[in-house]
Amino acid sequence: MKPLGEQNHYELLEVSSEADAAEIERAYRMAQATYASDSLAIYSVLGDEDAVTLRERIEQAYEVLSDPERRRAYDGSLGREAPAPPSPGLAFELERERPARSEPKPLASLALAGFDELEAEAGSSVYDGARLRRARMRRGLELEQIAQVTKINSTYLRFLEEERFDDLPAAVYVRGFVGAYARCCGLDLRAVVPSYMERFETGRIARKRSRQGHPF
Repeated sequence: MKPLGEQNHYELLEVSSEADAAEIERAYRMAQATYASDSLAIYSVLGDEDAVTLRERIEQAYEVLSDPERRRAYDGSLGREAPAPPSPGLAFELERERPARSEPKPLASLALAGFDELEAEAGSSVYDGARLRRARMRRGLELEQIAQVTKINSTYLRFLEEERFDDLPAAVYVRGFVGAYARCCGLDLRAVVPSYMERFETGRIARKRSRQGHPF
């Protein structure tokens, strides 16, 4: 892998030069989660100064590649030809369906954009396994991607979504799993972790009582 200072925007976000807007945004979110200040992925690997520099470069790469005009100019600086524009008819249809473009949002608001609105409509404070899965899918993330960032076995992540409480380890570990999962999906840890852990504890107690009441 090239040194950080020699990587271009595409290499930094680990996407191809042909990546579309959705791929770039997904890669950006994954990079932000991977190199967050409290991420396990950079613990004891990068110094504070290097980590700050890397996060700044990730922000810059996203700002350029998410803006069509700036991206074309950047591609030109790399000696790449800009993609051919669509036909007028197709361009008209796309523009008519596309919402007006706004300025890039700060990381915190970007991470929660869209999902918060849907969650607010639901009006529920309960975070169960199904709700975690919906949050992940709205982010366009696979369990393997979250596992790569958090260093948590994808099997345990699946057990979280399926609420297979008996197959999960001790509560202290599950709490860490839920927090890492929520962070990757841009959710509020203060809301997610207590809610899920309440379900976890209640589910285990109910299961234990069930086994005691029906001995084999």
